[in-house]
Amino acid sequence: MNSPYHAGRIVRSQQRDIVMLYPGEWSGKNMGTNLRKLVTPTEIDIASLRHKTLAVDAHNQIYQFLSVIRQPDGEYLRTSDGKVTSHLLGLLPRTANLLNRGIKLAYVFDGLPPQLKEQTIRSRSDRKSDAAEKLAQAKEAGATAEMKKYAARTARLTPEIIDSSKRFLEAIGVPVIQAPSEADAQTALMVQKGGCYAAASTDYDTLLHGSPRLVRRLSKSQRATSGPELLVLEDILDTLGISHDELIAIAIMMGTDYHPRGIRGIGPRRGLKLVKQNDIPKAFDRAGCDFDWQAIMGLYQDMETEEDYSVLWEPPNNEAIRVMLVDEYEFSEDTVEKRIDELEDAYEQFG
Repeated sequence: MNSPYHAGRIVRSQQRDIVMLYPGEWSGKNMGTNLRKLVTPTEIDIASLRHKTLAVDAHNQIYQFLSVIRQPDGEYLRTSDGKVTSHLLGLLPRTANLLNRGIKLAYVFDGLPPQLKEQTIRSRSDRKSDAAEKLAQAKEAGATAEMKKYAARTARLTPEIIDSSKRFLEAIGVPVIQAPSEADAQTALMVQKGGCYAAASTDYDTLLHGSPRLVRRLSKSQRATSGPELLVLEDILDTLGISHDELIAIAIMMGTDYHPRGIRGIGPRRGLKLVKQNDIPKAFDRAGCDFDWQAIMGLYQDMETEEDYSVLWEPPNNEAIRVMLVDEYEFSEDTVEKRIDELEDAYEQFG
């Protein structure tokens, strides 16, 4: 059944006015390392994920909702007292739909970023500030297309948004794991240890951290003609004829969150050629590397992770769901009750 908050529909938000949610999928641009030209994903049937647990990059997914679930003027959806609800309007139907398909989820939240990521964080913050200024100008001019364009670029994860996301997920019984550092590394560990089948994210960095499997485009399975993508690390390495460390080396040459510019003139093809013809130190030397690539490789090889966690799916706490969504965040009571019924049915079938 389609969610009443489905992107691109005109919907009634909570108890308030009708708004338009921006259509289209969030692209995940400017996040993580782009390995698209090096890997060939396999399109899979959503049904193949039934009875499997996915380790979801929570921040990655929440950004999707904050980017596309907006009012016509580009502002977030909010309660009457100003609390942001865009992320919850996405999390509720998305999570309920996947659970009803028998797909178990464990949401992993980022911790403190490595110091090497500071440049990327500053750059992203500057771009968001610039987009916010252009959004304000577009509003003043009444330029709807420009409002949509720049609104999606202003999404920020505030402590309130993170906290409310965790409280919601805990209320519906979905495991919440707090990573000490990057969620990519934590999801990789959870798949390596066997408690989760695959990581779920729009970017590829979890593969660099050693996740055996990655599922991308999970959201598209609910309405698009194409299904999710599965990437298997072992298959990627076999196809390219390289080791995991060599894959990391190519990514560093191309540019990562820890040194976005990478090495000038190095793309996927040249990077692959360099690591296949040279050992890794010599490959970086011949590429003309002028930064500390060893420090970046060390982050991918041995980032801090949490070993003590649970991926056990708990029964939904219906009263906590009602209090949070209806009383605190002003969701429609009918919509919440419908989702509670779906969550209960999903837990009875697959919990």
